[in-house]
Amino acid sequence: MYFSTPEQFISMQSANVAVAFSLTQQTFQYFEELAKLNLQAAKATLAESEQAWQMAMSGKTPVELLVHQAGNAKPVAEKVLSYNSHMLEVANAAQAEFLKIFEDRFAQSNTKMQTVFEDLARNAPAGSELAVTAFNSAVSSAGAAYDAMRKATAQAIAMAQASQLTVPAPARVK
Repeated sequence: MYFSTPEQFISMQSANVAVAFSLTQQTFQYFEELAKLNLQAAKATLAESEQAWQMAMSGKTPVELLVHQAGNAKPVAEKVLSYNSHMLEVANAAQAEFLKIFEDRFAQSNTKMQTVFEDLARNAPAGSELAVTAFNSAVSSAGAAYDAMRKATAQAIAMAQASQLTVPAPARVK
C-alpha cells in the first residue's frame, strides 16, 4: 500500500492494533459466557446425579426406580435443549459481532485503497493508462468477489440457524 506520510502508516497501524484488541476482548467475553454456561450445567448435573444416587440407595424397588428414571427423561431433554439454545445464542452473538467488525474494517480498508488508487492514477506517468485500467479492474473484481463470498456466508449461516432441530413438546399422557 502506498503512504504519502509516515503519519498515515502510523494511523493505519494504530487502527489495526485497536481492532485486534477489540477482537481479543470480544473473544474473551464470549469464552467467559460459555464457561459460565458450562459451570451452571456441571453444577446442575452434579446435583441431579446426587439425587439419583440417593434415590437408588434409599431401598426403592426396581420398578419405582424405573418409573422415576422414566419421569426424568423429559426434564433432561428440556435441559439439553435449553443448554444448546444458550450455546447457540452465544455463538450467534459472537459471529454477528465479529462479522460487523470485519465488515467495518473491510469498508475502511476499501475506502483507503480507493483513495490511494485515485492518487496513484492522477500521478501516473503518461502512457500508463492501460496499467491503471487493469489495476482498477482487478480491484473491482476483488471487491465483487469478497461481497459475493460475504453474502453466501451470511446466507449459509442464516440457513443453518433456521434449520436447527426444534423438538416439539411431548404430548401429555393421561
